[in-house]
Amino acid sequence: MKTFLWVISVILSVVTLGCSKNSDIVPEDVLTKFPPPAWKTDETGKYPFSMTAVVTIPSKLSGNMDDGDKLAAFVNDECRGEGVAVKVNSTNVFFVLIRGLADEHGQVIFKYYSAKSSYLYKTGPVLNFLVDDVYGTAQNPKILDLNPIQ
Repeated sequence: MKTFLWVISVILSVVTLGCSKNSDIVPEDVLTKFPPPAWKTDETGKYPFSMTAVVTIPSKLSGNMDDGDKLAAFVNDECRGEGVAVKVNSTNVFFVLIRGLADEHGQVIFKYYSAKSSYLYKTGPVLNFLVDDVYGTAQNPKILDLNPIQ
């Protein structure tokens, strides 16, 4: 009987450990594929002030970068800046001119589109808009914490 209980306990342990999963990891086969986004920054002069963000994507995504990839900054779900990718040393860095109002301090999030996979990623709030502020540098870009949009 002891052997039987020991075997059952081992089986339950293996099944429990084998079935546990990390909630931060989303299997790629359940991710939604998106068409290339048509993000556009307002060019009417509605947002006359700016700040600069120099960012990069995590290494787990940067290995699949493609010319069709896009990155943009958003405040209140409105595109406020489109990233321009530049290779700095061996790192792909995005320079983003983020537009806003002088008295605005809205939270900025970033969205990234991978052309190879057709997956869309976004960050949580990263920073607040602040006129003439600089977030990151070419030598030390800020790495975005991107999560897939499902």
